[in-house]
Amino acid sequence: MPSTINPAAVTLLRDATIHQKPIQLFNAQGEVVQAMSECTQIKFTPGGDEDNASTASTPFPRHTDTHIKKSAHNSNYTLDTLVFLIQHASMDNSAYFKECREQHIDHVSIVDKRKILDYLTGKIDTLPMAATEKRSREDEGSASTALNNKKQKASQKDDITKAAVKRTIAHERELETRTSVLQGSKSFDKLGEMVKATLFASTHGHSKPASGLGRSHQTNSSTAAHDKNGKQAKLSVEDKIPIIIVPAAPTAKLNLYNIKDFLQNETFVDAQELRASGEKKPEQVTVERKRPNGQTVVYHVVDSVSHFKQSDWDRVCCVLASGQQWQFKGWKWEKPLDVFSNVKGFYPKWTSDKVTGPASEWNVKYLDIHRDRRYMDRAAVVDFWQKLDAFNSKQKSFLNY
Repeated sequence: MPSTINPAAVTLLRDATIHQKPIQLFNAQGEVVQAMSECTQIKFTPGGDEDNASTASTPFPRHTDTHIKKSAHNSNYTLDTLVFLIQHASMDNSAYFKECREQHIDHVSIVDKRKILDYLTGKIDTLPMAATEKRSREDEGSASTALNNKKQKASQKDDITKAAVKRTIAHERELETRTSVLQGSKSFDKLGEMVKATLFASTHGHSKPASGLGRSHQTNSSTAAHDKNGKQAKLSVEDKIPIIIVPAAPTAKLNLYNIKDFLQNETFVDAQELRASGEKKPEQVTVERKRPNGQTVVYHVVDSVSHFKQSDWDRVCCVLASGQQWQFKGWKWEKPLDVFSNVKGFYPKWTSDKVTGPASEWNVKYLDIHRDRRYMDRAAVVDFWQKLDAFNSKQKSFLNY
């Protein structure tokens, strides 16, 4: 667990970085180690600033909470995260994120990375995103007033809703009861004949069901693999590439900004951070997945279906749901029931979040992502591919997955 905020840790780290002083890592037995994953305590070499010499002689717990605040979350960076950043400052973002994941270290976000490095290396003197120890009384008063106003508005809204419900109930007129509904008037006399006709057709090599009987479910695999005359159709390489549809909303946890980092590099990067850093959203993303047998397979990821042909819909195997039904507007299937009957549905969420709203009633698997522990991303990605493979083997076997 992170300890109490200790500003001295950042001061000593900055001093060690600027003056190139050694930073020592110790394990639980007090032995010097090289890997941060084996470290439990961090010690800065005394010298230079005499005022800091006594503090430097005492090791800091690895997870000491610093006063450098994360811009995207209401929490602070720990000492091991900042030390690891300094040790790997020359790496590009992709290599740095990979190293963090392998050593189970939380990464510094792209938005914060440059500012923190500039401060710790002495390029700037102002500490970015410093967290204050306490709020002023004026701020607390404003927050309390805002909370009271919010509660009062919510109470008034509840009263209005209850009154509206009472008025509606007063005008209701009962047309059917449970007893009257169960006393249905439809006849099932012809059901036996339908069953006999179907059985007769199947024993004589015919697959078409009798008229009036519900048609059996046909998978997209059979639709795509046969032409309109029932003959085996030859599929092109393009026709066999699976398609994954993600939300277009920039606030979605997974979209075109970060889906490649997640599915291909097995690291979750906040999409809003990438957007804030000036990165442009691509129109389509190609994800290359390496199978355990060494084979590399390709997936196309899009967030728009405006130019889809029927062959494109046949290739759709997965949809990441945003939780809002308007995501499916203009689709081949516009109702969630139809969407997730034809493709595999996933709902990305924080591990700690409880699913509410429409998504809680949809036929989707929850894709749990941890807010801070990036080393847990790989397990989430592996689980995603396993569930999608199981679906494709049954429903989309003609695809190269």
